[in-house]
Amino acid sequence: MTDQFDWDTGALLDRSGPGRVLFTTRRYPIFYLQITKCGCTYVRNLLYYLDHDAMHPKAARIHAHDEDFVKADLIPREIIKGAPGLFAVIRDPVDRFLSLYFDKIANQQNQFDAGMRRRVSKAAGLDLEHDDLATHRENCLKTLAWFSRNLDTKNAGKPNPHWQRQSVRLARIEGLGARLLTLDGLSAQLAQTLGPVVPDFARKAAAVTTRNTSKKRFTKAEIMTPEIAETVRAIYEKDAALYQKISAEWAVTSTKEG
Repeated sequence: MTDQFDWDTGALLDRSGPGRVLFTTRRYPIFYLQITKCGCTYVRNLLYYLDHDAMHPKAARIHAHDEDFVKADLIPREIIKGAPGLFAVIRDPVDRFLSLYFDKIANQQNQFDAGMRRRVSKAAGLDLEHDDLATHRENCLKTLAWFSRNLDTKNAGKPNPHWQRQSVRLARIEGLGARLLTLDGLSAQLAQTLGPVVPDFARKAAAVTTRNTSKKRFTKAEIMTPEIAETVRAIYEKDAALYQKISAEWAVTSTKEG
């Protein structure tokens, strides 16, 4: 579903553009590139709230309701490029991997992602019957080894967006000047980014309470080993470097404003 108009003039549009990968809203010139496991459940709920002044009736399963959202596929490139409301959210690759592993691969109670779990478990040779720390650590390494093969050689089919590199997704909007936010600083960074675009943004953002928080069997401190951390950063090298760069830039911004 797409609203076919120019944000500035209201004129109907008849051409496709780079906005086909961006979510937008009916009310505000916001353009969001979704990257899975990077706060997208909250952001999608926020976009819905901004258009409807109410929470989505299926907030926890909002990704199953694309029909309730607007894509910017007919918005011209010149309007999207450099727009104040153009953004994406990135995440520390280690945290992103652990969230994926515990939420969708190791969590056998999650029936929504049973197909993904079967695919990864079979291909990587995981042991999902035992729930001890050593088994989960071994599963993490096996999962990462298979992710690496799948990403670089397309072994066992097309990579799933949940483990695709963030940099690959960001390449879809290269040159448009999107502002990158970090998940761990999302609330404040969203306020700085969308506050000038959306009147009364703070109140509206606070009204959106739904987030996808994975229940981890072990904490990051408990499960993490140098080998797991190094493996994640080797596979997602560009993502790790970008996350460090953007985090440092936001830290400078926060210091100046503080």
